[in-house]
Amino acid sequence: MARHLIIGNGGTANISASTGLEVNNAISIQKLSADGPTNLVLGDSIADAPQIRFVQGTVSGPNIYSPWIYGRDVVDYSGLAYSAPVACSVTNTIAATSAAAGTLVLKFVRVGGPAPEFFSFATEIGASIAHTDADLLVKAAYEAANLPDWLNKECDATAGATVVFSGALRGDVAQSGNTWEYDPPMFELIVESYDGGTQTHTASSTTGAFPGFGSGFNVRNMEENNRGTGFGFYNRLELPNTPTATSVTGTNYDSYQIVATKDGSSASQIHGVDNLIEVTAVTTAGSDNSLVFENLLNGYFAGKFANVIL
Repeated sequence: MARHLIIGNGGTANISASTGLEVNNAISIQKLSADGPTNLVLGDSIADAPQIRFVQGTVSGPNIYSPWIYGRDVVDYSGLAYSAPVACSVTNTIAATSAAAGTLVLKFVRVGGPAPEFFSFATEIGASIAHTDADLLVKAAYEAANLPDWLNKECDATAGATVVFSGALRGDVAQSGNTWEYDPPMFELIVESYDGGTQTHTASSTTGAFPGFGSGFNVRNMEENNRGTGFGFYNRLELPNTPTATSVTGTNYDSYQIVATKDGSSASQIHGVDNLIEVTAVTTAGSDNSLVFENLLNGYFAGKFANVIL
């Protein structure tokens, strides 16, 4: 499948008739008319504008274009609203007062990664320490440990007698100073040992990880993966020519996806050769500009696909 990504940070705007350039950071849709490419307007349908393409403006030009697509050949029109990522979290619940001084060892086991990873840390708990005070000792020991990047560098002990540990989210700065650039990791917590007598420590899972969709980091990853299709930069080792990124990591995006066949059939492959074009257009989540873009697409595909409402 030939994939193309169009990124809108600054809204939806019509292309200048005099220069042919789109406004920097804006996106638009063009139709192919008898006078050449012109702006798609609200009310245009597949019958009015058989061919369309998507356009992204850049800071100094030229525009970034998707291929021309026949509206009649579109086999899928859908959208995804921004959804926030959720970090995996686990809890150590503490009960009773320690009978004697002892050492608590908690072990984290990362699962679902390229290989199992383990991390343990120890907390010294003195004699006659109440469970409502032991949580602060665990928090201090954890945050002073040499943590792996996949764990959040801080934990939460505000509830009293519980300590909640969370994993990293994209963009989080780890204790090492590195930035976590991957999906939220999954991990489990194990009470490896405790020799302090009557006080108990119980590990439990609190929240499973969810990568979300449409974060600026997610779109940046999509942009980097599409540099071959969009710019022809396939050999990053021998020809490390990298185009300027246009996604903004601090922005959240809604996404609209259009999939069309190249030859007008309904087949995804012709004699084993890929026959699909996929265009993903992202706009600032929940903005008025997203609504303008959405209304254009819904009007264009009216009668062929259900409205996409994000």
